[in-house]
Amino acid sequence: MFDVGLIGTGAMGTQIATRVIAAGHRLAVHNRTRANALAVEDAGGQWYGSAGELAAVSRVVISCLRNTFAVKAIYGGSDGLLAGARPGQIFVEHGTFAPAAARDLAALAHERGATFLDAPVTGGPAGAAQGTLTIMVGGDADAIGQVTALLESFGSRIVRVGGSGAGVELKLVNQLLVGAHMTAAAEAIRVLDRVGIDLGLAAEVLLSGWAESTMLRRAFTQLELHAIERTGATISGMNEVLDLVNRLRDDARLSGPVLDATTASFRAAVACGAGELDPAALARLDHRSTAAQAGPR
Repeated sequence: MFDVGLIGTGAMGTQIATRVIAAGHRLAVHNRTRANALAVEDAGGQWYGSAGELAAVSRVVISCLRNTFAVKAIYGGSDGLLAGARPGQIFVEHGTFAPAAARDLAALAHERGATFLDAPVTGGPAGAAQGTLTIMVGGDADAIGQVTALLESFGSRIVRVGGSGAGVELKLVNQLLVGAHMTAAAEAIRVLDRVGIDLGLAAEVLLSGWAESTMLRRAFTQLELHAIERTGATISGMNEVLDLVNRLRDDARLSGPVLDATTASFRAAVACGAGELDPAALARLDHRSTAAQAGPR
């Protein structure tokens, strides 16, 4: 029996897996494409050919899945992870997905004596690699206590937000702010370019005062490095998350111009073909065009 099983070896999952192994846990691993799990295997993870096989040999299963569709596909249904869940088994999903799906899966797990926790993270792949992620968890307090030491192998702050779904609800509010900051940073950089102020000089000033933000700092860095492709973060991925943020806001019967403008910016970028670029590329796009105008200057 393995201490931990991990499903989903994208940019975030791979970093989490290597931290878990380094902390001394025996790790079983599965991913839709095995080639993307080779780094985890090289670090000591044991490959399993299906999610069900992995769950059968794991006391705790953690997953880093892309979206609501993927979470439902892996966990739900007659051949999903929860179909074979055992009493006392704990499942922890670190992706960003619909709060309603989290509550449904928690109820399904409870029927089988298991526990499903929605535990999205913030801090990006770099935070996972450094063990500094913030993990916001929704679900049973006792189960969270049982996995806290495991989560501390890749997170420096583990916070129980509330019941099932509360973790992803807080993450969606986090993403509202992240998306707005990305959009504002891109617009600021376009203004700087237009008026001819050196970006390095501007970064030194703007990041020293009230205008400072993680996304502004990140945008300056990514553009300086010409790193707007294959970074692990994409405009289309953020666009998908903003759809969930809008749904959360609608359910709360609220409205506001900031989310509307942010959503419009990301949708326009996807429409002009820039969906697979890093969000920092928003500063290099002309949304009025039908084609992306992205890239380093």
